[in-house]
Amino acid sequence: MLPARRCAECGKLSVNAATCRFCGAEGGELLDLSGHGRLLSWTVIRIAPARYAAEAPYAVGLLELDEGARITARVAGDPERLAAGQPMTLVTVDAARGPIFQPA
Repeated sequence: MLPARRCAECGKLSVNAATCRFCGAEGGELLDLSGHGRLLSWTVIRIAPARYAAEAPYAVGLLELDEGARITARVAGDPERLAAGQPMTLVTVDAARGPIFQPA
């Protein structure tokens, strides 16, 4: 599951945030998102920062979750086999890398 909160002021979803990323309000309903969505766009990192160099090439994508929130996240697997609109599912939430998704 992917932790999120629905803002009490504006009603928008913020993934893994203490305050609303849209209006800055505190408080709201804490919830777990399904971890399912679709890939909207992505980029392939071929020359990575030193701490991630051994992992290159890897993809970072813009995903739209089934609940409507859009997030940027690492996408596991072969970056050359990705396609726009491809279904994605959450694999894990890594402390250093954040959410990691893979093709469903």
